[in-house]
Amino acid sequence: MQKAPAPLRDDDVPSEDVLRRMRIPFVRRALLTWNAGSEEVFVVDLGFTGVFIERSAPLDIGTHVDLRFQLPENEIPISVACRVAWWSGPDAPRVSKSLPVGLGLDFASLSPADEGRLRQHLTDYYRRQPRSRRFVSHE
Repeated sequence: MQKAPAPLRDDDVPSEDVLRRMRIPFVRRALLTWNAGSEEVFVVDLGFTGVFIERSAPLDIGTHVDLRFQLPENEIPISVACRVAWWSGPDAPRVSKSLPVGLGLDFASLSPADEGRLRQHLTDYYRRQPRSRRFVSHE
């Protein structure tokens, strides 16, 4: 007989503030598209309000791009309009030593369905990995 899951405690669900500040490791292929073309990139970390992608060449801060990626165990891709928020180049001081050269992208437009799936993914991670959460604030 299977045990019933334990009821969730308040600390099992991140507050809205925590959810918006947390970043989790997330190495996945993604498709980056902008007015000059498109290319396959790797997402390196993921948050509720944006992602960091590995990319050797910069894009201008403020450039509008589209990003398409999949969450684990989910065949429906997330498609999100983004804005280039920052660039971490090879000679620039690193925002984080764990991040490669690349771009920080802020989500500009996320559908309600994709927002719900992203929220669930981050909440599940929060529950599974209580000691490995990172909280960052990139300008």
